[in-house]
Amino acid sequence: MKEYAYRMEIFQPFEFVAMERRLSAMARRGLQLEEIGSLFWKYRRGEPCKTSYAVTYLPQGSMFDPLNDPKAETLRDLCAEAGWEKVCDWGQLQVYRTDRETPVPIETDESVRLTAIRRSMRKLFLLPNAALFFLAVFELGQLFLSNAAEPLILLSSSVGLLLLLLMPVLLLMLLLHFFAYAFWLRRSLKSVAQGGRCVSSNLCRRADTVFLVLALLVAAGFVVFSFLSGQGGAASYFLLYFFCILGMAAALNALRRHMRREGFSRGGNRTLFLLADVVLAVVFAVVMGMSAGDLIGGENPEPKQFVRVQSLASAPSESWYFYRTDSSSPLLSRQRVQQYEEGEGDGFLLYEVYTTPLSALSDWCAEQLLAQKSDGGSCREANAVDLPVDTLYCTDYPSGNRNWILAGEGRVLSVTASWMLEEEDLLTLWQNA
Repeated sequence: MKEYAYRMEIFQPFEFVAMERRLSAMARRGLQLEEIGSLFWKYRRGEPCKTSYAVTYLPQGSMFDPLNDPKAETLRDLCAEAGWEKVCDWGQLQVYRTDRETPVPIETDESVRLTAIRRSMRKLFLLPNAALFFLAVFELGQLFLSNAAEPLILLSSSVGLLLLLLMPVLLLMLLLHFFAYAFWLRRSLKSVAQGGRCVSSNLCRRADTVFLVLALLVAAGFVVFSFLSGQGGAASYFLLYFFCILGMAAALNALRRHMRREGFSRGGNRTLFLLADVVLAVVFAVVMGMSAGDLIGGENPEPKQFVRVQSLASAPSESWYFYRTDSSSPLLSRQRVQQYEEGEGDGFLLYEVYTTPLSALSDWCAEQLLAQKSDGGSCREANAVDLPVDTLYCTDYPSGNRNWILAGEGRVLSVTASWMLEEEDLLTLWQNA
């Protein structure tokens, strides 16, 4: 059996009571805490025992302080006299344990404890969560603003849909953090004012676990769908990005721990940490930039169906060149093909095909395309009796170009041409695009 075990533990700094109970419960199962990490905690296997844990805060402490820092040493000596052994720390958070059945409490003045927690929360909780909240709002705003004119592009992008799902989840999680802390602080202030203790809270831990599992499921679904739909490049890029971030975090954390053990000062540790962070960030940007072209930019699979102008009965010439883009998500797949007449001709054909398993989404796609294509033109509903579609719209533009929108059977086809398409051409496009 391995000597150490790792468990995912997600606690917010003010959830110290739940943290103490969790660690004591793990000790009764034979797992004694060795080290706290940002997500995974390290436990040493041993015999089950009734160990009591206590969490206290050192407001002037930092995760960059050396292990033999005088401030922490003073607290450690005082706790040792009362029978408490220091286990580890994470910034200002200090963890102690004892095997005594009725240990002397480390904290005897709850008002002092509450003040220390509030000071610690500013650095450990409020600032990073606020920064992450505004970053998520910015990213979500950019996502909507950049796709406001053409929302179909967003829904047909697996990456865009992934961000559209994860960003609101992240915002909801952060809002819950702020609410839970405000609620805990209000109750604790009232309890301490009446001579009681700081109250217990476990809301964030449970909610964060749910949010994390949900995010992992969404990300896993994105990767699986991308590979199944022939977009393995995007999935590979996402996986590379994810593991590079994890690798950077692990390397920086290992460097910080090593410098703490070697006795580096807080300033020296922080300076070297930031320098290493900058170097790794540059390397990360270079690696991801080089990989983007190979994994995403270089991926150019042949479309499942591709209707060339030459196959249409009314094609004005035989020489054409084309551009195309393909994208898909679990909700919507999109293919856009542009063909232009070679030589001196100015003819063109542009068609877009949208396919979705949801009938309601198919109707919405048709409405969106109709709103886009009818802008600046004269739109009318045409007779679709001789075509296997549910609806058919035609828009004439002052330039002489014409757009057709065909919808039915979970598909929407938009066709814009510089010449008058015949009904036979529309049928060919509908059946083969």
